[in-house]
Amino acid sequence: MRSFLKQINPFVALVAAVYLVLGIATLHNCYFWDVIQQVSKEGFWFYKTNFSSLLIPADNEYGIMATGYHPPLMGLMTAALWKVFGFELWVSHAFSMLWAGLLLYHAWSLLRHFFPEGMAGWVLLVVLLDPVVLTQYAIASPDFILFTAFVVALRGLLERKPWLLGAGVFFLCCVNMRGVFAGAALFVAGCYYCYAVSPGSGWRRALKEMLLPYLPTMVVLLAYFTYYFVQRGWFFTDSAYTEHYTLPTSGMVVVRHVLSFVLRLVENGRIALWVLALWVAVRCIRRHEKFNAQERALGLFFLLLMGLYVLFIFISQMPFSPRYFMPQFFVLSVLVLSCLGRQVGRPKVACAVLLFFALTGHFWIYPEKMAKPWDATLAHLPYYGLREECFDYIDAEGLDYAEASSGFCLYGDRGFAELRHWGKRVNPSPLAGEYVIYSNICNMEDEQIEALHDPALWTPVRTFEKWPVSIILYRRVHHDGVLEK
Repeated sequence: MRSFLKQINPFVALVAAVYLVLGIATLHNCYFWDVIQQVSKEGFWFYKTNFSSLLIPADNEYGIMATGYHPPLMGLMTAALWKVFGFELWVSHAFSMLWAGLLLYHAWSLLRHFFPEGMAGWVLLVVLLDPVVLTQYAIASPDFILFTAFVVALRGLLERKPWLLGAGVFFLCCVNMRGVFAGAALFVAGCYYCYAVSPGSGWRRALKEMLLPYLPTMVVLLAYFTYYFVQRGWFFTDSAYTEHYTLPTSGMVVVRHVLSFVLRLVENGRIALWVLALWVAVRCIRRHEKFNAQERALGLFFLLLMGLYVLFIFISQMPFSPRYFMPQFFVLSVLVLSCLGRQVGRPKVACAVLLFFALTGHFWIYPEKMAKPWDATLAHLPYYGLREECFDYIDAEGLDYAEASSGFCLYGDRGFAELRHWGKRVNPSPLAGEYVIYSNICNMEDEQIEALHDPALWTPVRTFEKWPVSIILYRRVHHDGVLEK
């Protein structure tokens, strides 16, 4: 037993303990943020209809609008798990814990190819205790599976294991469209890497080496998207997301999009990584640093995928989220710390600084009118208890759900978030009814927040608060200034 314990790396054990404790603590939390749509709603369709159709009908009886541009693998897996283990919240969280085990194993194996074991442990803490990665894990998000699949695929590429690369690419590209973007960038970087390590074999052999692991995924995606286009046409026709993928309407829209993009890159403590990356880049240029094939391939992947998102700034109005950049930041962390290791030895101080800033990332709380991606910080965790208290109060007082409205995460049928209390539906149009359930989690529009703070229009009935999250139940004040009895 002692010899076995001595073989366990303390850094791996620490990360495993953090993920285990967090997984158990969130095991019965309801679905949150975009997970409600892609996991709960789409999984519910396949579960209730016994997988009767690959495409969710637009006029289905459950009122579910599918995000067709995301391949349906996540919904299919969720429904299958519910069929086997029961229609329960813990099933999705337990599934996320399984992927956490895969992430830890493959990330550790990958990092030991770049760093000595002692240093690899410090880097493991940096990349897996990142606040966005931890939060995506805690909410059982598809993007956590995407990130894990990316690490698996990257390890398969760098270790020249085609079966591992193929398995990682399949889940990477079939979980959602962002995975397709990452998979395409990895394909190009992989072709370059295969050529760089065997330049005498030529580009044709490098392309063949990458095509074989990618082929099953390419066939599946081609079949799905062809079927979708034949049946439905373009993704965003009559879709709630159409505006996100239209050209900017003015130069000011582009400016705001640029500022939003920059904020998403540096928030949650990641500004420290950018500062360190800039410092290392300057040193590399001055020292005429030479990079090995692995580092060049990682750099190419980073530039390609980041460049694609920069392009989206100017050709779309797509809102950015920190979770979109998890693969890029994993790669950037490895590159920066690898270069720093050659320049200053074992840069444990740099890792400690990055870890400190990652910890502060959970406490980047913005002013009320400034939108915050709450699915990127564990600071959102009080939300679940406050949500339950608020709805328990509404039920106890016998308030009419038809007269209640709210913003993102709190509107809609409670069943899709909680897998219970079906039919208790909150109006998705804020300020539409007699009551408003307001939370800073919802990121409501400025004018809606201002209206709720106007005592001539709305009055608070009950406040549920645990820093930094608050939920306030408001009731409309009628024109004569007296509340309707």
